[in-house]
Amino acid sequence: MSRHNPEISGGQAGEQAASIARIEISRKLKSIAVPALALAGLFSTIAWVQPKLLSLRALAALATDATPLLMLVMGSAVVILLGGIDLSVATMASFAAVTFVILNPALGDLAFVAVVVVAGTIGALQGYVHHRAQIPSFVVSFGSLGMLYGVTHFISNATAAPLSQPSAIISFFGGRTAGLPNGMIVVLVSAAILGALFRFTRLGREIFAVGASERAALLSGVKTVRVKVSAFAISAICASVAGLLLLGQTGYSSPAMANNYLLPAVVGVVVGGTAISGGIGGIGCALIGGLIAGLVRIGTVIVGLNPAYQNIVFGVVIVIAVAITIDREKIGIVK
Repeated sequence: MSRHNPEISGGQAGEQAASIARIEISRKLKSIAVPALALAGLFSTIAWVQPKLLSLRALAALATDATPLLMLVMGSAVVILLGGIDLSVATMASFAAVTFVILNPALGDLAFVAVVVVAGTIGALQGYVHHRAQIPSFVVSFGSLGMLYGVTHFISNATAAPLSQPSAIISFFGGRTAGLPNGMIVVLVSAAILGALFRFTRLGREIFAVGASERAALLSGVKTVRVKVSAFAISAICASVAGLLLLGQTGYSSPAMANNYLLPAVVGVVVGGTAISGGIGGIGCALIGGLIAGLVRIGTVIVGLNPAYQNIVFGVVIVIAVAITIDREKIGIVK
């Protein structure tokens, strides 16, 4: 009769768990290392063409320009980690800036709270409709894009408007602290909050679980409606902050001021290594991808290319990135 040694069994289980942990850490490092190397290569190439990019003034200007896009990328990444997509983020940013300019004379800086709450509510409603009505997130968010576009043009009379009353929050967003753009501070704080959400909270773990396999997550007791509502609300809140960062930079709002950010935002998510099919990626990947997308926007101007080439580059990059990151086994037949 064979005897079972619990100490040996426990030791083997511990070694197996340690091995799995090492593999997981290695996989995460690789997922960040590849986009990071691409970012370094792109930056080096642009700096070689235009050495003035290495000056502190140019780097600060580059960081300032990138902050709204980075906020959009981080918010979009939360929904894409679910395996969905939010096409309304850029229009939401324009809506937030216009709404703040309209509400600021009456509410002062409380308009910031009002804008964020309204944006979060709209995002949550998108997630709820997407789940309850079983409508693809692409369709729901595309419908929201159209409605927000129409509402924004209606309430602004389809014209640009300056910030008529001083705002401490908007002034902070457009200012600098010790030479560092305050917009970048906002981005870093937001990244830390979202990173902690994914690392230490149940909601963060459930977002990854739903993205990896929604059916398995549902069978495990995950309330997928709560997860989707929360993810779309976070995406909309990040988009609203992006719009206010743009307002801080320009001092005026426009119903279409952020509309050109949609394609770069999606590119930033997927080129950073977040799988379009969900379950793989994170905020660190999104930040690196956002910086790559931001460098492409600036780089085409620095090297003297026609700005019209930006969308061509973004279109090619997004097709390649999705082809590399999509999980075809999970999706089955790609339609």
